Amino acid sequence: MVEIVELNETKKEAIGVHGIADIRGVSEEKLKDSTFLMDTLRFSLEKYAFTILDEKVLKFPGINSGVTGFFVLSESHAAFHSYPEYKYIAVDIFSCGTSNPLDVIKFFSKSINADNYFIDSIERGLSIK
Repeated sequence: MVEIVELNETKKEAIGVHGIADIRGVSEEKLKDSTFLMDTLRFSLEKYAFTILDEKVLKFPGINSGVTGFFVLSESHAAFHSYPEYKYIAVDIFSCGTSNPLDVIKFFSKSINADNYFIDSIERGLSIK
């Protein structure tokens, strides 16, 4: 049986913040370089007090192919996928702790010399009380 609760009768509380970003105008060479991207995101995460538990990177085959990287964090996760042919990288970082994913995304974007970036955030895990 499903219980339906009217929204105006509930209190909502966020468990965490999920930052998502479209980062544009990054050099194709940087977006193909798995070591550069992982090192730069790792440094950005550590700078803003995220705790890295594990990481994985995959460089797709082909001379112009992108990179996907993923960090398992004690606060949740961070991931990216690069598209060198578009000079674009997508990044998302979810934090259920006190560390702010938006700070990391801004720092990372500047560190990879992006021309511009658009960041949005979503409150995640809203629990009804």
